[in-house]
Amino acid sequence: METIPVKGVDSLLFSSFWTIYESSFPLSERRSLDDQIRIFSNETYFLEVWEENGKVVGFIGWWDCDDLRFVEHYAIHTDCRSNGYGSRFLSGWIAKSDIPVLLEIEPVVDEITQRRHNFYRKLGFKDNTITHYQLPYHKETAALNLWLMSYPQPVSVERYEKFRLKQQTEIMPLYR
Repeated sequence: METIPVKGVDSLLFSSFWTIYESSFPLSERRSLDDQIRIFSNETYFLEVWEENGKVVGFIGWWDCDDLRFVEHYAIHTDCRSNGYGSRFLSGWIAKSDIPVLLEIEPVVDEITQRRHNFYRKLGFKDNTITHYQLPYHKETAALNLWLMSYPQPVSVERYEKFRLKQQTEIMPLYR
């Protein structure tokens, strides 16, 4: 198993990442191709793919927010789900972080969202009680009410406000 950074669309691994990305997230929760290309120029954005036997099995797109890492997108290829890849990759990635990790999930409303919530809890993520809205990725979509989970403990309101400012001004400034 190998973790490989993807620095732009010129990477041979970009098309594999993009296929997984488009099939894993609805339009309201993902960037356009042009916007994805643009964020590669931001030095606090990182995209890593996981490869096994020459096949990209998953990816993580994350931001260095100084005092925490924000996981914006994380997905495993549909052919590789329910085989332990997700737990292994994310727990290994978390182990390399010496600062808290923050991510957003859809509120639990059905079996799929419950399974996703349970997945992160089993990895040690904690629920946060802060009300959070993800800014829209596209002008024609609305902000989404999402739950925040963090590792290894809930984030403070102060830390959240610092993250929120970065999200509004740097991570998603094109969509306001």
